[in-house]
Amino acid sequence: MIVRIASFHNYQAVSNGLMRQQVKLQNNQVQLATGKRVLTSGDDPVASIYIQNFRQQDKQLDQYINSITLARNRQTRAEIAIDNSEQIIDRAKRKTMEMINGSLSDNDRMAHRQDLKGLYDNFMNLVNAKDESGNFLFSGTQANKQPFFRDNRGSVQYAGDSYHRTAQIAPSVEVQTSDSGNEIFMTVKNPFGNYQPDYTIKSGSLLLLSSATNTNHTDLSNYAINFSVDGNEQTLYELTQNGAVVSSGQYDPQAGVQWGTLNINFAGEILDGDSVSLVRQDSFNIFDTFRKGMELSQESIFDASATAELHQVTEQFTAAFKHLNKTRSEVGTRLSTLDRQENMHKDFKLVLHRSLGTMEDLDYPTAVIEMNENLLALQASQKAFAKVKQLTLFNYV
Repeated sequence: MIVRIASFHNYQAVSNGLMRQQVKLQNNQVQLATGKRVLTSGDDPVASIYIQNFRQQDKQLDQYINSITLARNRQTRAEIAIDNSEQIIDRAKRKTMEMINGSLSDNDRMAHRQDLKGLYDNFMNLVNAKDESGNFLFSGTQANKQPFFRDNRGSVQYAGDSYHRTAQIAPSVEVQTSDSGNEIFMTVKNPFGNYQPDYTIKSGSLLLLSSATNTNHTDLSNYAINFSVDGNEQTLYELTQNGAVVSSGQYDPQAGVQWGTLNINFAGEILDGDSVSLVRQDSFNIFDTFRKGMELSQESIFDASATAELHQVTEQFTAAFKHLNKTRSEVGTRLSTLDRQENMHKDFKLVLHRSLGTMEDLDYPTAVIEMNENLLALQASQKAFAKVKQLTLFNYV
């Protein structure tokens, strides 16, 4: 009985040793096949922790890069739409300036009106542009809702909101990825200051409003300036507030008309009976400017008031062009931020992969030597196993 137990343990010990050598050799072969030194956490527990952290960071960087790609695509389309809008606004301004030309006939103005209408229709398509996913670019956070539409009266209404979407492109960096069409196309700073003029001037008058500002932002009164010329050829003015006369006197072209917080300046030749009404309006929308330009194109070329208001439309188109140019610059800044952050992520990925390779990649010469050593040890174990397997007491009986 004792001899049988001893023989079994000898057999088992050699067999276990043989299995261990086979596992080592198999592990060497897998390492050479994959090129990885650390296959399981048991191969190198410390390195395994670092490898796992590196891979998590690498996946996080991939997510940021994907977010950057989506944001860039959307902002690039927005930049193109705004750039095309700028060009349309510039062409509309030129058409309006041509309509001011006194040598044009009424038919010429109507032809320009058709051109202006075509530009307006193209502009409406641009403000309702979509990205590659079918989402509207200028509806704020309401990406699935068309931002602009015309009502039964032809006025344009905004159906989006005034909020912005953002994308996180780094642990502490967010970039705006959507724009509010209300801010871009419907809230353009008034080029005349705080008021929009409504002209009632005589034929041959060249009166134009240069600026009308009021530092009292709570003053929503309507003002009007009536001009007259006395027997001494002196130009007199009368300023009314909501219909009541509040100031009058001789008009000084250098000083303009000043009353309290109100400051008004004019340019051009003034005729007796000229009048300008002022309505408080700190901003305007581009759609109304298009509509007003088309409406004024139907007026006679001899209508001085209509011509003066065409000058006003021209100034609004100029202000709208500058406003859109500023907005496009802001979009360009976002695109630069996206490009810069993407390059930083890619550089960091290279550093991560280099560090990951240092800990995880296999040193082939060392691995080959180790495999050969394990192969020799396995062969020796196999020979020893063959000898042990033949050992029995019956050989000595």
